[in-house]
Amino acid sequence: MRCTRCAGLRGPEIIYEGGSRVLALRCIHCGDVIDRVIVLNRQRHRLPYPNRTRTPNYGSNRWKKNRPTIA
Repeated sequence: MRCTRCAGLRGPEIIYEGGSRVLALRCIHCGDVIDRVIVLNRQRHRLPYPNRTRTPNYGSNRWKKNRPTIA
């Protein structure tokens, strides 16, 4: 199986956590782990808030209003 992050090889692995065993796939190259719960959470389609705008990270004067200028 191919890794979605690096297109490397994935191999099966048993992870022991909290007294239980979980069957997972681990990428040999980058170490990305995929199990049943991760796959189900990634398949859920979450819609963004439709009427909410994002504040841009660049060029915004929103946080510079009350900042004193050093001359």
